[in-house]
Amino acid sequence: MSHPYSNNPGEYGNPGGRPPYVPPQPQPHSSFDTKSFFAGVAATALTTFLAGTVAAAIVQAIYRRMDTPVVWMYGNDAPWVAGVCGAIAALLAGGLLLLLFQGVPSPGTFFSWISGLIIVAIIVLPFLAANSLASAVGAAIVNGLMGIVIATLLSTTRARTFRGRAH
Repeated sequence: MSHPYSNNPGEYGNPGGRPPYVPPQPQPHSSFDTKSFFAGVAATALTTFLAGTVAAAIVQAIYRRMDTPVVWMYGNDAPWVAGVCGAIAALLAGGLLLLLFQGVPSPGTFFSWISGLIIVAIIVLPFLAANSLASAVGAAIVNGLMGIVIATLLSTTRARTFRGRAH
């Protein structure tokens, strides 16, 4: 290697052996795959509906064996009601994610925090509102499952459909 202050070409072919200056590359613009995002939100709603309905039916079957009544939402004991509420929650969460991506610097971080806090709330609220502890436990299990399904599937949807920004 040559002396740094000599006029002899160095290992890079430049005087002093310094690499040539390369200007920084512009950051790629953020992109949003609209079709995949909305398909992911719809698939999340469908999956949450199925998970909520199946989980509610299983919990309800267990409680019926124990002769313990269980009421899901709004005084209804049909398992599909929990699934419908979960699907609506998934659609609302998808809308929230879209709004966060449009307006905040790190939408994934904010979405993770918001969805985590909402999951905690939907697990705790049945214990404050239910008539019996058994109903509260059943609703908390189903609500928590649906919340986790929504948060994980929409986080994956976000990672696959938003490009070029910190998530």
